Amino acid sequence: MEEGRNLLLGVLGILLGLIVIIFPLISIFTVNTIAGIGVIFVGIWIMVKSLKNDSIAAGIAGLIVAIFAIMLGIVFIGDIKTFEFFSFIALYIVGFFIALAGVESLISGKGAKGKGTGVLGIIIGILFIVIGTFAGNPLVLAALIGAFLIIAGLVEILEPQLMEIPKETAKTKK
Repeated sequence: MEEGRNLLLGVLGILLGLIVIIFPLISIFTVNTIAGIGVIFVGIWIMVKSLKNDSIAAGIAGLIVAIFAIMLGIVFIGDIKTFEFFSFIALYIVGFFIALAGVESLISGKGAKGKGTGVLGIIIGILFIVIGTFAGNPLVLAALIGAFLIIAGLVEILEPQLMEIPKETAKTKK
């Protein structure tokens, strides 16, 4: 059952990551739509991770952050005037949510997979803020969001295989 959840979560991460990367390439929407979709997908990722969390407190905190991220993403997409107000801090908000997803994964994650995904999220969130500050290119920023989701999805899918390797090595040494 656990392997089925890992596969589903991994496929979800990869699909959402690909959508975020491909979306700016097939349409010419404004930056608010790209940032809104990115924030919504990160919110979905945080929500799925928080529902899977064993700790009730971390799960509730993750759900609150996820709901806020999804609502903010919808506002970014639906109301250009609101996005103009937030445009200066929008890049920081998206980077913050990615880094926050990383912190949640780092704190509540089990084993190397959870910690690795957490560190990856923190690094990509910080990179998003730095690159967004200097570049401001929505394609680069969408690629960073997509890369985080794809790598996190691959880790979810490959985790059972990665965890089996040390067990087999331990059996052969005995």
